Amino acid sequence: MTDFLMLKQLHRMIKEIPKPRLMFRKGIFAEGFFRPYMSFSDYTESEIFSSFDEVTPVTVRFASMLGNKGTADTVRNIKGMSVKFQSDEEYDMICHSMPVFFINEDTKFFSMLKAFTKREYFDGINNTEFWRFIVENPEAANCAIRLFSYEGLSSSFIDMSWFSANLTVWKNSKGKRFLVRYKWIPIYEEKEKTEKGRNKVDRISAEFIAGFDSDRASNELESAVSSGNFPKFELYVQMLDYDRYNKYDYVRNTLIWEDETVSPVAAGIMRLTGIPDDRQFKRDMISFAPGNTAKGIELYSDGFNDMMNYIYQIEAFERGECE
Repeated sequence: MTDFLMLKQLHRMIKEIPKPRLMFRKGIFAEGFFRPYMSFSDYTESEIFSSFDEVTPVTVRFASMLGNKGTADTVRNIKGMSVKFQSDEEYDMICHSMPVFFINEDTKFFSMLKAFTKREYFDGINNTEFWRFIVENPEAANCAIRLFSYEGLSSSFIDMSWFSANLTVWKNSKGKRFLVRYKWIPIYEEKEKTEKGRNKVDRISAEFIAGFDSDRASNELESAVSSGNFPKFELYVQMLDYDRYNKYDYVRNTLIWEDETVSPVAAGIMRLTGIPDDRQFKRDMISFAPGNTAKGIELYSDGFNDMMNYIYQIEAFERGECE
């Protein structure tokens, strides 16, 4: 072939073919805003949490960790909610539907990958490898039990709680640091309360919904926004003194911070008011990474968190992020 213009067009076409995400391939975006309840300036320099008057636009992506775009929303899975706070500095908050994770060590990631691989990366639970992995890594039992309980089955994105996937460090203007975990709790109007709780489905119901409406969670979100019943989530923050607790098990991803031990503080409210138009918004190009932090907010640096941040960053680069 000697037509270099044709070769150039072919190369451009191949390069522009969308590359899938490593994890959380099937998802839906929403837009809205976040407003804090009070100033947290004693704990962080971040403008996002500076005062009640600070309203920050957000872009949110709800997704499922396992499976491709044809996977039903009700398949047993770990769900994800990634929030991009778009202030003067962008801040990405990565959250999961589980309050704990399977591993603490980066070296165990590839063993976990095999447990969630049938044909491609993170496309389903490989039962033989999964339970072998749990037996060989007892610290993963907490998350495994939750995954195979009602917490692993859901028919909704907007009717469930979300927990930060990575440990965060807040730092105030005096240099004092705090270990921080987040959780989002859905809130409803009084008239909506009796209609909620539908996300807790049993295995039979989940299989039925998968055949009847495989996009149940996404459709519910779109319907709620379009009808004006804007989904709302309340952000709670749990904080510990960094210098006192940095060397203890509180920094481990497999350990839950019980409310009785580390009291959560209501920090603000997020309201989702729109679904981006595909024609104006390149949904699959938007990327999130736990290392995308703002002033006064840092990612807790250890082997696991650093590795996960690298995975998010490099896959965004490979996909050609539009940020």
